[in-house]
Amino acid sequence: LLFMHRFRMSRNLFKRIADGILEHDYDGYFTQKRSASGALGLHPLQKMTAAMRMLTYGIAADGADEYIRSAEATNLESCKKFVIKVCEVFGERYLRSPNEEDIARLLAIGEERGFPDGIYPRWATFVKSIPAPDTRKHKTFAKRQEGARKDVERAFGVLQSRFAIVRGPAKGWKRKEIGDVMKACVIMHNMIVEEERQTGRQSCTFEAMTHRIRNQG
Repeated sequence: LLFMHRFRMSRNLFKRIADGILEHDYDGYFTQKRSASGALGLHPLQKMTAAMRMLTYGIAADGADEYIRSAEATNLESCKKFVIKVCEVFGERYLRSPNEEDIARLLAIGEERGFPDGIYPRWATFVKSIPAPDTRKHKTFAKRQEGARKDVERAFGVLQSRFAIVRGPAKGWKRKEIGDVMKACVIMHNMIVEEERQTGRQSCTFEAMTHRIRNQG
């Protein structure tokens, strides 16, 4: 439970991510090496732990130096390289478009909640709510549409509660780096959800968190 609290995931999942990164560590950044004097450098888990603390707690790079025993610059670099590797190694599986099975599951959840699947026109555009609806049809549409919008907002709220870096300031980070952080957090969230489904623990998915979110009020 302590590990889950600190890393927002189980020890087994963290090990799986670490092993996957090391397996694809082609530039050798996370691989432990010796210096010219023969002294061992940082262990891979030290660098990954520093990255995870920055992601989960939203702390600055110098906020993990005493805990990890590594320099601020090293922690920052570890975080940037960690999220890139997460995207490279696990992105194809956990950051993909929904397949037929996913869509069927989402529609089943919507039907269970009484949401009419045919409420939206089949247009590839964003659907806005109706301001000041005055007819029964418009009021029903606005209620359903705004309810779904709140689900999306709450979904991001769940992501922010798991990875505090998402809700923090992004000064000093380049646009691509921010994108890598967001994608890595979504990927790891989906990995956590998959594991919890397999083990029977209840959770909320980034793609369909709505069932649990609504139960929470």
